[in-house]
Amino acid sequence: MIISKCSILHFQVDWVYIFKLIGYSKGQKKLPVYKMPHLEGWTIANNHDFLPAVGLHEVLVVDTKTWKEVTRIKVHTQAVFPMASSDDRQIWVNFAFPDNKTLQVIDSESFKIIKQLQPGKGILHMEFTPRSEHVWVPVRDNHEIIISDTQTLEEIKRLAAKKPRGIFFTSRAHRIGLY
Repeated sequence: MIISKCSILHFQVDWVYIFKLIGYSKGQKKLPVYKMPHLEGWTIANNHDFLPAVGLHEVLVVDTKTWKEVTRIKVHTQAVFPMASSDDRQIWVNFAFPDNKTLQVIDSESFKIIKQLQPGKGILHMEFTPRSEHVWVPVRDNHEIIISDTQTLEEIKRLAAKKPRGIFFTSRAHRIGLY
């Protein structure tokens, strides 16, 4: 059975099972959890679910056909929202306080980090343009929104905004989750 972005919405996910994946945090030092990812803090790309590993500095990758863990991606610190680009090429990850000034971009096929950015403190809910050519990143503590090119991974514009907390375009109005 292939679970697409549309059909996943009709599939009851057992979150307790997912977070009790074999070996999840077993034998590892317990870290403080500064921000608990919301239940929509996961994203799907190329039949893989990318989950923030609560209390760890990892993103878990789970096969959506079998719901078995595929790999773990070591990331900067505690991930909050892995977010897939609309074209499924990239996963952009923001992080919890006190390291919430960093973004990492993961290639969704190789599971490798391809870029680390530090646009400023308080990076919250990002949004991709409908065709994924740009990502809009709110940087709350810098009072700005940064627009980056997803091909070059370079910043192209900064917009002044009073404590922006999230970007939500109308193109995603009919979707649930961060994909």
